[in-house]
Amino acid sequence: MKKLIGITLILGLFVLNLRAQELTPATEAGEDFDLYGVVGLFEESEDLEDFEKKLNSQDNDVNNLDLNKDEEVDMVKVIEKKEGETHLIILQAVLGENDAQDIATIEIEKHAENSISLQVIGDEDIYGPDYIIEPAEEKGSLRAYSPMAVFVSVHLWRPVKVIFVPGRAIFVSAVVWFPRPIWFRPWRPIARATWVGRAARWHSPRFRTTRARHSVRGRNMYKTARRTSPAARKNFGPKPGPKPGPAASPGRKGAPGKSTSPNQKKKKGAATQKRKKG
Repeated sequence: MKKLIGITLILGLFVLNLRAQELTPATEAGEDFDLYGVVGLFEESEDLEDFEKKLNSQDNDVNNLDLNKDEEVDMVKVIEKKEGETHLIILQAVLGENDAQDIATIEIEKHAENSISLQVIGDEDIYGPDYIIEPAEEKGSLRAYSPMAVFVSVHLWRPVKVIFVPGRAIFVSAVVWFPRPIWFRPWRPIARATWVGRAARWHSPRFRTTRARHSVRGRNMYKTARRTSPAARKNFGPKPGPKPGPAASPGRKGAPGKSTSPNQKKKKGAATQKRKKG
């Protein structure tokens, strides 16, 4: 019994240590779209069409974005681009007829047979630089945390198999501002305190953070494809920092005091000169 308790405590500390090492999104919008959940949903999907529907379902606890502040969670469009053995999947919030904001990308690249890397990379404006989530070795193995672990089982995921089918056509999304897809059911954003608790179910040792990217081609493909929204940027600005304390008064150094006007300084100077003459 004591041995079992000891093992449980070790595993608990291991998970807590992983959570402590997690990256923190640079904006509140980054908290409202959970990239750990993106990896989990992608693994569970049949193909990109199914993945897009899952991203736009309230039940999956991945999307709580409202970048255009219309009191409805934003629809997310999945855009696929392909170059050689590299597939770039762009996740884009649709905010208006001609307005959209990229949230994240999924870079999938085949390096050899049964050797495929997959990384979810947050948009720099929303998550900060090098905010990357990737799958670790299956079943949360403690030996998963090596640079090559992401290559172990990704080739077995159903959507990965589908996108590498020879001759397959590139996925074309049905998500547009109007008319909305018949399967989309809008919902209101929930309070952040509640949301963070719900999205936390996706955080596990099965997924890990990194700052190293595996696909140079994926990065280059995205340089010319990236789309941002100036209007949305105003709404997802940086997280509010700590409130500044009361401003120091311009009086005596080291202690609060009254400000001294130029006229007061002149009067003090004249009085000092009179005392010296006397």
